[in-house]
Formats: sequence, C-alpha cells, structure tokens
Amino acid sequence: MIAPVVTLELIEAAADNDSLAIDRRIYVGVDDIGECQIVFAATDSPSVNATVAADARSRFRLASVADSPTEGSFISMAVHRAGPVAIGVTAGNVPSAAGRIRDAVAARFDDRYGDAVAACAQFRAEVLAEGGSAEWAKIHPMLIGADFCARVENATFSEELAACRS
Repeated sequence: MIAPVVTLELIEAAADNDSLAIDRRIYVGVDDIGECQIVFAATDSPSVNATVAADARSRFRLASVADSPTEGSFISMAVHRAGPVAIGVTAGNVPSAAGRIRDAVAARFDDRYGDAVAACAQFRAEVLAEGGSAEWAKIHPMLIGADFCARVENATFSEELAACRS
C-alpha cells in the first residue's frame, strides 16, 4: 500500500499480516504498480486515482477506482455474509448507498439464512452421495421452493428439512 497518511487500523493490520506492506509516500508512477495483480485507487484526488487506473491498465492489471467505478476494470461491492450466504450490493457511483442497502439486506438475511443454507448443503451432500442427482431433483423443489424465505423467517424450515430426512 502506498499512502502518505495511514490510519492506526491499517498500521495494526500490517503488523499482523506479512502480505500487507505500507509505504508512506505519494504515488509516483507506473513503477509503483510493480508486480501487483490487483490495484485499488482510493485517494482523495480524482486525478491521482485516474493516473493509477491508467497505469494499472498499461500493465494489464485489474484496477478498482473508488471515486469513479467505471474507470476501473472491476468494482468492489458492499458484502453481507451469514455463514455460507454472501450477498453483494453495488450502487453506481455511490458506495455509501451500497453500504446502507447492504445493511438493510443484512437485517433480513441474518444467521437464520446462513444456518438454513448450511443445513441444506449438508443434507444435499448426503442425498447426492446416497441417491444421486435424481433423488436430489425430487427433494429440492419441496425444500427450496418459492416459500423458502418465508419458512426460514417463520422458523419452519428446520421442520421441513427434518421431514425430508425421514
């Protein structure tokens, strides 16, 4: 990471992670890209971010530009995770809106969903091992039907899973 100013949180992260090195200075050019395969341009200067992105492209590297996602070759999402469930949100050029939307999604899709999906994945593996994909194809619509979310939220999914197991 190249930055003239670094937060205490990043300094602590670098102390615990050999993969994160901090160089306290300004970005000086394409040679700063070095062997990095993924580049994040996230300064408070749109012109520096544009330069970093152009330099990354010249080296055929992936680049994300914080203040102008369309200038980069990929965008980052605000991500919510609940066990094996991962939900990503983008909101154009308004990352703070993506964060708010992610938080609203997280309020609904909480650990109940992670637990249900993990249990279902375990059951699916068992069914595939014992009865193959044809057996799973018979069970799947009952377990993961249109009412899946309602059953997770009203706490009846585990009962349905138990019924499918017997």
